Amino acid sequence: SNLVVQLCGSSPQSLGEATSAVLDIYHKNSATLPFGIDLNLGCPQECAKREGFGAFLVEKDINATISCIGSMRQAIDVYCSNVNTKPTLSAKIRVLDGGVDDTIAFAKKLKSAGIDFLAVHCRRRQEKHNGEPDWDAGREIVAALPDLPVVLNGGISCFNDVTLVTERTNCHGVMIATGYLSNHQAFNSTIQSETSTEPKSAVELASQYLDFAEIYPPPSYLYIQKHLRWIFRSSLQPENDPSFNATDWKDWRVKMWSFLVRPYLRSVEQFRGFLALYVQQSGNEDRVPDTILRLVSD
Repeated sequence: SNLVVQLCGSSPQSLGEATSAVLDIYHKNSATLPFGIDLNLGCPQECAKREGFGAFLVEKDINATISCIGSMRQAIDVYCSNVNTKPTLSAKIRVLDGGVDDTIAFAKKLKSAGIDFLAVHCRRRQEKHNGEPDWDAGREIVAALPDLPVVLNGGISCFNDVTLVTERTNCHGVMIATGYLSNHQAFNSTIQSETSTEPKSAVELASQYLDFAEIYPPPSYLYIQKHLRWIFRSSLQPENDPSFNATDWKDWRVKMWSFLVRPYLRSVEQFRGFLALYVQQSGNEDRVPDTILRLVSD
């Protein structure tokens, strides 16, 4: 399996128990184990602040953070004592406010506690997903940890970015998040060809995603809604357009965005209706996917 299961929390005992539970459930249902277990130590969102996990746990108590990793390491070792495979243990962190030196010192503590590799979002907690990632910091972190594989993350939105970041930092790999949610084809080299039949526009990308959501239904319609927000964010909330006013309800883009932030749509077919309406409002009817063509015509 190539699946890495990410956990979040702040209690060493609870995280140890959760690690064992994940391994047990996975093994009983598939007779295998996941590739790895990861601890989220980089989340900057309000939910993490309220519950004291993610980046907020690191800022509050590094010793408690290390104890969490130690508990997860022990849970993996105990569970896997009688099986042939052992999942990796990793942690996802951000560059600390104290700078690169503090981040490296923290990473070394994580390694001593038992992680097998480290993922670093090259932004600080306050920056969330905004601004340019600090690749120089990433390069220094990689260089300072020769015995620990380091995966870097932040602002990677296409295949070219992957090449640039790996060459600049010598990292062992990259992690993509919002870039992939916005355009899952941006890492496909064939998309650059003008004759490619792969989806290119937001409507085509969203239509392909909805086809998969119909075959493999997500736990809730909210998964679809949030994914479509990333796909349509640049066209419906254009940050680089000085004339755009997100509170101007006369703007069709503001009205369309409301469908993706309020609980109006709850089924794949309703979301396809949203795509059809987007095509009509935008006036861009080139390469309209077959699954919504009839809706556009109506």
